[in-house]
Amino acid sequence: FMDYLEIANSPVMWAACTPAIVLVLVQAAMFTKKAMKDGKRMGITDEQFKTAISASFTASIGPSIVILIGMVSLLASVAGPLSWLRLAYIGSVTFELGAADKAATAAGAQLGTSSMTAEVFACCAWVMCICCLGWIIVSALFTDKMDVLRAKASGGSPEKLAIISAGGTMGAFSYMTFDRAFPLNVQTYAAVIGFVVMFVLISYGKKSGAKWPAKWGMTIAMFAGMLGGAFFL
Repeated sequence: FMDYLEIANSPVMWAACTPAIVLVLVQAAMFTKKAMKDGKRMGITDEQFKTAISASFTASIGPSIVILIGMVSLLASVAGPLSWLRLAYIGSVTFELGAADKAATAAGAQLGTSSMTAEVFACCAWVMCICCLGWIIVSALFTDKMDVLRAKASGGSPEKLAIISAGGTMGAFSYMTFDRAFPLNVQTYAAVIGFVVMFVLISYGKKSGAKWPAKWGMTIAMFAGMLGGAFFL
């Protein structure tokens, strides 16, 4: 029998995963084209588009590098094609590793060890793909209703809507941080350092009128947090 990594890295797996990646790229291009078309109709200038594109690009560098670093552990477990596919769709190494680990354990093996077989790998692939369907189904069924909910929650007030949006964002980031930062551990230092760096950059941007902290602040803070956390290992 073939080793499971031979199957996981085979040309057939690359061929099977490539169409899904192409679909993601096509969707990104379609959404960008549609956004620019509607934006111009709404009066958004080319300069504003350039600013938005630049800010989005720079803000994505940090998360992308974090995913790339984390992908090393995923590559060793489920190989290149499946790692490429899953991270292109979900982008969460934590979720994918957890799903693969639980699938392998349920199948009587340990992820990344000699106990892995082709059957266990197939189980991991199914679990990694199926377990994320909840997000997709909820988005498909309720995205068009979010505007109604938003209007009811804010009462039509732009000020209330801004407060609700800011509160929701803070809550989401707090939820993702709190369970890793407490009880105190290395990740606590990383979170605190990242927060301090981001606070300093935002304060500097407001006082000086500089635009680069808004574009690069998140990326710089993420790197500072990672390096600071590594220092306390």
